[in-house]
Amino acid sequence: MLCTFLLASTSVTAQPKLSIVTEFMPPLQLAKSGHKMHGKTAELVSAIVEDSGLLHHIDIFPWARSYLWATTKPNVLIFPIIRTQEREHKFHWIGKVWSFSAQVYRLKSRSDINATSLKDAKNYSVGVYREDFFHRYLVKQGFKSEQLYAVADIEQSVLLFLNGRTDLIVIDESIFEYYLKKHHHTNSEVVSIMQLSDVKTNDAYIALSKDTSPEIIERITRSYQRISTSETFAQHAKIRAFSASANTQ
Repeated sequence: MLCTFLLASTSVTAQPKLSIVTEFMPPLQLAKSGHKMHGKTAELVSAIVEDSGLLHHIDIFPWARSYLWATTKPNVLIFPIIRTQEREHKFHWIGKVWSFSAQVYRLKSRSDINATSLKDAKNYSVGVYREDFFHRYLVKQGFKSEQLYAVADIEQSVLLFLNGRTDLIVIDESIFEYYLKKHHHTNSEVVSIMQLSDVKTNDAYIALSKDTSPEIIERITRSYQRISTSETFAQHAKIRAFSASANTQ
């Protein structure tokens, strides 16, 4: 019996542990480090991880730190992360969990702002979330650092915009609506002047760090395939033209 106990203990000890990193991004992710995740994407990822049976721990970091962990440590799951050519070789891509709608907004009261294109937007200050995909995208489009008001917190970016500290803001539609409601504002107070429709990589994924163990990759992939075909996923993912198979785009 002692031998059996020792073998069982060895088996449990040998099981790989998964570190999950994400950011606080309501209504997609609402959680505290080490606790159960809530929100539209978080609940899907939680179901996938629970299905895999892997030991795991959740850490909620600012995006830049989450990304650093996922690119430097083994056995790390990061979500939601936009899949780009630059990032392609840095991760094991599991599957889509969300599709962002990148909008550029101005206050309705700011009729002095005349911008219908990114070229026009370069004449104004733009609030962005530091080091996220949309920030990096605007930099690649030729926006200068003095034009971009980059902050480490999405909510801070929204408040700066609502208080007139920035002329424009680039943000996902559903996230923006959440913060408008939280701070007692409505959609009628803002105007979407353009959607970044030329951004072809708005789909957000679950990804695993490059040095993740083959066992974790296999178990998460299989669980994604099972959960992604479930009714729960169909109801909550809301991904445009979504194909419910792992590692597709």
